[in-house]
Amino acid sequence: MAPSRTSILLTTAARDGDSRVPTGRTLMIHPPYVHDNYLARDVPFTPDRLPFLPVAPLYAAELMERHGLAEPDLFDCQLHDLREADGLEEYDSFGIAAMGAQNIAPAAHVHRYLTTDRRLPADRVYVGGQGVERLSREEFARIFPGAHKADRHWLSALPGGMDIDLGGQLAKLTESDLRTYLAHEMTLPFSQGCMFGCSFCGAQTRKRETFFNVRAHLDAACRLATRFEFPTLNLYCTSLDFFQQALPGGDLGLLTARLESVVETRERYPDIDITLHALTRADSYNAAMRSEEVRDLVLRAGFNRFGFGADGAASVEVLRAMRKHADTLRSDLITAFEHMEENGLVPEILYVFGVPEETAGTLAETRALCGLLLETFPSSEYRGFPAKNEIPGNANWNRAGWKGSAAHNLLLDEPDHFLNLGFETLANEISHPDPTTRQLVNHYAVDMSRHAHDLGRVRSYLTLPVATPGASIMDERTLDGFREIAAHYAPDLAADLSADNLAERRAALNSAIPKDY
Repeated sequence: MAPSRTSILLTTAARDGDSRVPTGRTLMIHPPYVHDNYLARDVPFTPDRLPFLPVAPLYAAELMERHGLAEPDLFDCQLHDLREADGLEEYDSFGIAAMGAQNIAPAAHVHRYLTTDRRLPADRVYVGGQGVERLSREEFARIFPGAHKADRHWLSALPGGMDIDLGGQLAKLTESDLRTYLAHEMTLPFSQGCMFGCSFCGAQTRKRETFFNVRAHLDAACRLATRFEFPTLNLYCTSLDFFQQALPGGDLGLLTARLESVVETRERYPDIDITLHALTRADSYNAAMRSEEVRDLVLRAGFNRFGFGADGAASVEVLRAMRKHADTLRSDLITAFEHMEENGLVPEILYVFGVPEETAGTLAETRALCGLLLETFPSSEYRGFPAKNEIPGNANWNRAGWKGSAAHNLLLDEPDHFLNLGFETLANEISHPDPTTRQLVNHYAVDMSRHAHDLGRVRSYLTLPVATPGASIMDERTLDGFREIAAHYAPDLAADLSADNLAERRAALNSAIPKDY
C-alpha cells in the first residue's frame, strides 16, 4: 500500500529535523488582546469586551486532529485567565497563535509565562500564524527562545486543508463560551490570497485566491445560533479583496458559486438574521457590480457593508509607490460609494496613510478626500490607520537598511514594541523614526478621526504606542484633538492628558479605547 501524503510529509519533516506542528496532547492558546494583556501588566483578569471566535487556532487544531497529529484543546485568553489554568504540565505541547505583527507582543508574554513562570520546557512550545511565519530563524529565536515555529503553510497543504469545517472543535467548547462568541462578530472563513502586492500588507499577497468550504462554515455557525436561540449572526468574511475575481484574469464564477451557497444556507435558516461584511477595492467592486446577478446575490446573501482601501486616494504617485495598481481611485471610489448607497449598503473608508512616499501635500489632499466622502455619503463610515512600513511578512521587512537597524533590534529584544506595528497605533519611533514626519502623520490621523467622531461614524480607534521617555508622538494641537477623542471612552484619563503623562497612561487608556472591528 502506497504511503499517504500526510505520512510522506511527516517523514520528510522528521528527516530534515524540523518539527512542524505540535503533537500529542496539545493546548492551543489564543493570546490576550494586545491592549488587554494581563500577562504583561500583572493586573486582575477581566474578560475581553469584544471577543471573537479564534478561528485560526481552531482551524489548525482541526487539521492536526483529523490527520492524527495531535489531540488539541483550546484555551482562549480573551475569556479565561491563563494564570488560573490547572494541569498545564500534563500537555505534551502548546500552540500559540499570533495573527498579526502586534499580536507577537502578547504571544511573547504567553511564551514567557509558560517557560518562566510555569517552568515548562520551551521545546514543547510552538508559535504559528501569519504574524510570525515570515520571521527568520534568528529573529524567531530571539523573540521565542527555545520554541518551534509552526509551519502554517505545511499544515494547510495537508489533504482537505481548505475543505474542513470546525464542527469538531466547536463541540469541545463550553456553552458559556459559545454564547459569548455568538453575541459578538464571528469570522466566516471565505478565502485567502490576493493578486495584488500592496507594500504595507503583511497578508498573503501576490497569490491566487483560494476558497474555503464556505457553506460548511456558515452552516456550523447557523447550527450554533439555532441551538442557543440567537436571532442574529454578524459575520466578517476573510477575503482580502472580496471581488478580485471580477478583475481581468479572474473567474467570477468562483465567487458567484460561494455567494449562491451563502444564499442557499440562509434560506435553510429563515429565523436567523444573517449579516456579512468584507474588504474590497473600488475597482474590483465596480467591475463585479456590472453584473446584476452578482449584485442580487450580494444583497440576498445578507451583505450590509464593504470596506474600501482608500489609501493614498488623492495621490496617484503614492498609489503607485504602494503598488496599489490603481490610477483612478478617486473616481472609482465615488462610483462605488454611489452604487452602495443606492443599494442600501454601508461603505467604509479604509485609509492607510503615512508611507515613506507621503508628503505634507499628499496627506492634506487625502484628508480632504476622506472628509469629502464622509460628508457626501451619509451612510459611509471611517476606518483610518497610520501606516506601518515594515512588518513581518510585508514587502519591506527584509529590505536593506531595516534589517539590523536600531528599530529592528529593539523589536527582537523587547517584543512589547511589536504593539507599535498595529495599524490602529499612532505613528511612533519604530514606524516613523523621523519626529517631524511622525508628528505630521499623527496630526492627520487624529484630525480625520476626530471629524469622524463628531459625525458619529467611526469604526477605527487610535491607540498610543510604546515610546521611549521624551519621544515626541504628537504636537500640542494634535494632542488637543486626541484628548477629545479619548474623552469618548475614558473621560477620567483624558481630562488632564498631557505629553508628560502619555506614557504612564498608555496601557490603561488603550484598554479603555474600543477594539477596531
